[in-house]
Amino acid sequence: MLIDRSAHIELAEATLLACAAGDFRLLVAEGGPGCGKSEFLKRFLGIAAESGAVVLDAPGLPGESGTPLGLVRRLAEHPALPDRTRERLRRARAQDGPRAVERLRGALCALSASAPLVIAVDDLHHADQASLRQLLHIAHHARTARIMLIGTESPYGMDSPYGGTERPYSTERLYGRERPYGRGGDPLLGAELLRHPGFRRITLDPLSPEGVARLAEALGNQPVDGRLGAECYALTGGNPLLLRALLQDRWAVPDTGGRVPRPTAGGPFHQAVVACLARTGTPIRDVAGALAVLGPSATPTLLSRLLGLDTTAVDRALQVLELSGLTDGHRYRHPVVAAAALDHRDAADRRSLHERSALLLHEQGARATEVADHLLAAQPTVPSWAVAVLRDAATQALVDDDAPAAIRYLDLACRACQEPSQRAATRIALAAATWRVNPSAAEHHLGDTLADLHTGAPTGSDAALLVRLLISCGRLEEAGRARARLQTADHPGNDLGKDPDSGPGSGTDAGPDTDAGPDTDPGAVRLSVVHPCPWPIAPDESRPRPSSDTAAPREPWDETPGPGAAAAVWGIPGPGTSEAAADEAERRLRACPLLDGTLAVVANAVRTLLRAGRTADADDWCHRLLKEATARRSPGWRAEFLAILAEIALRKGVLTDAEECARQALACLPGRGGSVLVGGPLACQVHAYTAMGRYDDATRVLHHPVPGALFQSVYGLAYLRARGHYHLATDHCRAALGDFLAASRMAQRWGLDHPAVLPWRTDTAQAFLRLGERARAARMITEQLSCAHLWSDPHTRGVSLRLRARVAAAPERPHLLTQAVDVLQRCGDRLELARALADLGAAYRSVGESVRANNVRRRAWRMAEECGAKALCDAILPWQAMCGGDRPDLPGRDQGAGLSESEMRVAILAANGNSNREIALQLCVTMSTVEQHLTRVYRKLRISRRQQLPKSLIGPVGTPATDRRELSSL
Repeated sequence: MLIDRSAHIELAEATLLACAAGDFRLLVAEGGPGCGKSEFLKRFLGIAAESGAVVLDAPGLPGESGTPLGLVRRLAEHPALPDRTRERLRRARAQDGPRAVERLRGALCALSASAPLVIAVDDLHHADQASLRQLLHIAHHARTARIMLIGTESPYGMDSPYGGTERPYSTERLYGRERPYGRGGDPLLGAELLRHPGFRRITLDPLSPEGVARLAEALGNQPVDGRLGAECYALTGGNPLLLRALLQDRWAVPDTGGRVPRPTAGGPFHQAVVACLARTGTPIRDVAGALAVLGPSATPTLLSRLLGLDTTAVDRALQVLELSGLTDGHRYRHPVVAAAALDHRDAADRRSLHERSALLLHEQGARATEVADHLLAAQPTVPSWAVAVLRDAATQALVDDDAPAAIRYLDLACRACQEPSQRAATRIALAAATWRVNPSAAEHHLGDTLADLHTGAPTGSDAALLVRLLISCGRLEEAGRARARLQTADHPGNDLGKDPDSGPGSGTDAGPDTDAGPDTDPGAVRLSVVHPCPWPIAPDESRPRPSSDTAAPREPWDETPGPGAAAAVWGIPGPGTSEAAADEAERRLRACPLLDGTLAVVANAVRTLLRAGRTADADDWCHRLLKEATARRSPGWRAEFLAILAEIALRKGVLTDAEECARQALACLPGRGGSVLVGGPLACQVHAYTAMGRYDDATRVLHHPVPGALFQSVYGLAYLRARGHYHLATDHCRAALGDFLAASRMAQRWGLDHPAVLPWRTDTAQAFLRLGERARAARMITEQLSCAHLWSDPHTRGVSLRLRARVAAAPERPHLLTQAVDVLQRCGDRLELARALADLGAAYRSVGESVRANNVRRRAWRMAEECGAKALCDAILPWQAMCGGDRPDLPGRDQGAGLSESEMRVAILAANGNSNREIALQLCVTMSTVEQHLTRVYRKLRISRRQQLPKSLIGPVGTPATDRRELSSL
């Protein structure tokens, strides 16, 4: 079906009429490959035959272009010729020179005397030169003969052998155009054609958007809406061959939702592009391949330099590609088209093109990322000048938040580095970029760098970044050792001996503890080191990020952190109180952009808000930072902030949220078994599962493999603490004490012995209480209360007061626990508040205030249930705890007398001497409900009064359940 070709058919018909009137006519139809030239010719020849003309047609054959008179021979053997004419032509071919041409002219003129003669040659560019010269000779010497010569041509020429080798690219003027012409034909051939008065040329342009829609409707036999038609045109450029292939892709997909499926490599569309390019010559295919390699960077001048062609040849080749619908300007319409343009080149040829492209772009001052992409494609060949370009490209990629690209650039740069210090600096940059997406791999790069410090030590900002990354990993001792080693190295410009916080305007007084030498204990650090950042960043979603093109003022992260910086990042900022620390944390969050070197600072500022009791502010900041990390495509950063959200959920007592956030954080860590970062989310999961009473799940989490480096990292503190509480809940008190004390030694060694960072004294106090060592527990609690008083943190004080009541005399407990409840209500930790209320209920009961005790215990139970803390709920009002073990076997149970759980609870409380009113208060039900349950219990157990209840229902301890082990462990 011909679309958008009616005017061309009319012109051809008019030419045929002029021919029938007695004029020799020549018509050439030009068009890009696949644009319907052959179909146009076929339609016209059908019209000519119907009008009574004699039609002789023969296509130009690529393999015959070097065979003299091959086209004339096939025309002379055409079956449409009368036998007598065929014999005359055969005799004419047997002669040589001008006589043969004259006999050919005479035979054709005689044939045209009875009817117009149409000689059609499809793909003129493949015809042999001798045949074309004979046909043109006839045209010039038989101008009154009723002969029409019509042919199709792809513009700008094709290939054929020339002297046994490919002829160098040249240009010839054909039909009034300069064009690359690789045939080595007669340069006067085109001029002779132009001189003929009956010559006309028509151009078969690609289909219009409307024509594409009409052809798509005809091919698909269904209506095509405007959107589908526009998509087809955008992908095919109006090339009918490509459109047919595209629709084949669509028909192969059952349900495309009314849209064009995206072309795929190797599919019909890809094959059609290859076919189009195969119909062009080597110069055009070479330009097509170079255009695919250069991509958006391509210009005619650059293509000319890359291929060694003159710009005219390149311009004409680009015109062919656009006329074929493959390109729009100097850009391919789809990546599959670009891929098909490289099909004829082998891998080595492609690498060579990329290598030369990289050099040319570098010489032209192109963006580093453009050059680097070609260097990646040119592997394994990497020139020496490429390392600096690759590092610049990685910097730009990180500014654009494309960490995977930065990692690829830096990985190649590392392999290309020859000088050890350059390799060390590049590996540090690689570790920083990798931290965004895979902290485990980043830590591996850091380990390699530390192992190679003796062969090549980084300097300046690279050395500073190494120390900052180690601090971010929580590997404070390694950071101290690395800093000491780098400090002793004699590298110009390596200002490692200076603590950036001790300089003018730092706001701190650099005491003797900041003048640390190589042998300084990394734990001998100050907790008050402040790291100001100069960027004024508002706490909203429009947080600006520094650009590589903006000269930002120098800030502390551009220097190597001093010996006090490690603990200052992970410790508590400010002069010492919780309010001052929270204010300093807010200032840091407003001032510091989220960068590779500031991640730990920003993350721990959020933790400081949480530890200082500003839970809502911490939650708000963390969600903002998580949103930023997500927008910047940094799963490693997402893991950090999701882990903090899990900590916040734990502090608020929302255990299910804590478990979910921790699970999401772990999901962001590929190969998470090798990263110390797992310590945080795993600790949150263990805390949550333990509080939920899901001890099997907690055991499974603790069996998760963790790197050995975790226990040399700050992240190991939370992990040890969580494991200790799990051991405490499962009656492994000695193991719990071991974990708490191990964490305390690590915190003290690193200068992180602060009740808000690690409340190890209250943790060990709980273990001592379970082990019966009340004096040691009391000493730990007293120390913690002293620290909490200086820190003025309501959470630390509230937990300490609750435990202080455990070691106090019974009459003192209600007062201490009332204080603990008041303090914990202010800090928002509902789980700790529920524990304090449960203890307060037990304290009231121990002094004989049963009604008040039951009211408080009901409140504690409801709050624990809201938190999802099943372990605490079971410790407050469980039938398991009431009977001190598993559910008892009762008389008659096997005969259908089994009690429901509600009935069992009432029976246990009644057997332990509680009145109906006390039972109703403890279970939060009415007295009528208690009476109904007791009636059913009596009936099922076949008894008539309370005194006959089985002795197995009486707990082994006469005290209320809240004083038993289950509650005391919480």
